[in-house]
Amino acid sequence: MRKPVIRKTLSEELFFVRGMSLMLVVLVHVIGVEPFQGVRKLFSPERAELRFASEFIHSFNMAVMIIGSGVAVSLFGAPDRSFREFAHKKLRKLVVPMLVWAPVFLFAHEFTQARPRTPGGWLALLGRFPAAWFPPYAIFWFIHALVGCTCLAWVYQRIVPARYNWNGLSYLALSWVSYAAVEFLESPMSDIGMRYLRFILFWNCLFGLGMSLSPWLALARTRLSQLPLALQGLVPSGFLGLLVSFHVSGLAEGHLDPRLITGPLGFCLQFTLAFFLLGVARSLGATWKGLASWIVYLGSISMPLYLFHIYFVSGVRLALEKVLPGAPLTLHLALGVFGGLMGPLGLYLLLERNRAFRWSTGLRGVPLDTPELGANESPGTRPPRVEASTMKGADV
Repeated sequence: MRKPVIRKTLSEELFFVRGMSLMLVVLVHVIGVEPFQGVRKLFSPERAELRFASEFIHSFNMAVMIIGSGVAVSLFGAPDRSFREFAHKKLRKLVVPMLVWAPVFLFAHEFTQARPRTPGGWLALLGRFPAAWFPPYAIFWFIHALVGCTCLAWVYQRIVPARYNWNGLSYLALSWVSYAAVEFLESPMSDIGMRYLRFILFWNCLFGLGMSLSPWLALARTRLSQLPLALQGLVPSGFLGLLVSFHVSGLAEGHLDPRLITGPLGFCLQFTLAFFLLGVARSLGATWKGLASWIVYLGSISMPLYLFHIYFVSGVRLALEKVLPGAPLTLHLALGVFGGLMGPLGLYLLLERNRAFRWSTGLRGVPLDTPELGANESPGTRPPRVEASTMKGADV
């Protein structure tokens, strides 16, 4: 298979993985990462199944997103890009969305807790403005991690520009050595500086893992394609079993951050599941293929979904508490996930052509119109235009 074809095929699967990860992000925020968040706080005593689901998803999902970003940068990034081009892209895609929306998120959170009543209260709130940007605040820690990891990768690729299958492995080894050195050696740096450096270098281990995996993904999908469809479905089931077993056993507790194991297992689970589900969708016809295309589409507009889903998740929960106190858990989960996905998607579709909105969410210029439906397509089977036909340009 020619290299452009391989990249286009992998881009669909990687967007599907990103779309699944975003759906899990929404679900875990509907449930609540902590006992005092989401629907978890509605039950006293806390429900054990909600706690398990939240901890299980959170144990691997963000690590999968970082690994996927490493894969995308390795496969579709431009290692010969000048620093000016690189910095401009990071500013546009990552830094600007954080600069614009992190203060909005902080103030919205503060207003839901207690609105200032005095001039002193308002001044104190305004004084917290810089805290929205540093240290990493709420969901924006992920953007800090991506900026740090992509900067380190750019430096490495400028020093070691050759592209070969072992290049990613050497970066992975260097990332582990760097993290271990900072973790175990004394440093004269300030506490906050040291914590931030450890934070970046930890996530860089998973980012480096993604870079090391990228040359082998085409081979992996070739091997998967040679299996019968039923056996293809058993592969992600096996990874899911390993992931649950490891999470329940607590083997790494006290010795190693579990995400260094659950992250790779989760990525293998989601990549093989994406391959399987996309194959099933193609074989079942236009309706299922259209559903799979929507998940790919969600992955292509990941930044707006990530930035705005919590507003809709929280809004649905608060509205449901007022309109239907004591609503069943299943209704909270169903409406919360639906609102957390459809709300940001609707906002994006409404403002898709607004230049200020696109600039503030890290998207490129106004997109072209979606082409006419093909002869074998029907309305509803294809989502609006994917933001990037391949991962190039969407490689964080």
